[in-house]
Amino acid sequence: MIKAILFDMDGVIVDSLHYHYLAWDKMFSERGGRVSKHTVLLHEGRNSKEILPILMKETNVQIPEEEWDNFINKKREYYRSIVELKYYPNVFNVITELRKRGLKTALVTASARKNMEKAIPEDKRILFDVILTAENFHKAKPNPDPYLEAQKKLKVEINECLVIENAPLGIEAAKNAGMICIAVETTLGRDYLKKADFIINSIEELLGFFPILKR
Repeated sequence: MIKAILFDMDGVIVDSLHYHYLAWDKMFSERGGRVSKHTVLLHEGRNSKEILPILMKETNVQIPEEEWDNFINKKREYYRSIVELKYYPNVFNVITELRKRGLKTALVTASARKNMEKAIPEDKRILFDVILTAENFHKAKPNPDPYLEAQKKLKVEINECLVIENAPLGIEAAKNAGMICIAVETTLGRDYLKKADFIINSIEELLGFFPILKR
C-alpha cells in the first residue's frame, strides 16, 4: 500500500527547465560554446558538478576544475535572475488533495536550496513533510540515495513509496531505490520515459491512482 509520494521539482512541479538551459547556455556562450537544450533535459536530475563535464565535452569548452564552483554559482545566480515561475496546472491543489487522502509527501530535487526557495513559495513548502535539495546528499540521480534518504525521513517502507518524475535519470533513481515510479510527460516524450511503471500526461491524473478515502 502506498503511503508516501516523493515529487521531483523541476519539470514536475515547476516549469523551469527552459531557464536552467538558458543559464547554462549563457555561461558557456561567454567562453565560445553553445549548449543543447535537449542535453540539459536528458541529464536533469544530476547535480551541477556531474552535468558540467558533460556540457564541457558537448561544447568543447574546458573549464579548470578549480573554477567549477565559481562557474556553477554564477550559473545559479543567473538562473534565479531570469526564471519566470510557472507551475503545472493545479499541481498544488493535487498535492493538497493527496495529503487530505492520508498520504505523506516529499520534495526531492537536485537543485540547490536557494533555487528551491526561489521556486517554491514558503506557503507551499508546508505541503511537503520532507524537502531535500542538492546539499542533502552526495550522490545525485540516477543514484537511489536522494529517494532513499527521503524514505527514511518519512518513516515509511520502500515499497510504500511512489515517485513522480519527468526525466530518465530520475526514473532510474526511483527504480534503483526499489520504488514505483510514475512519469509525467512534461519535458520529454514517452520514448524517454519507458522505464517508469506508469506514464501520465499531467499531474492532475495522479488523483486517479488514489481513491477518495471514506471518512
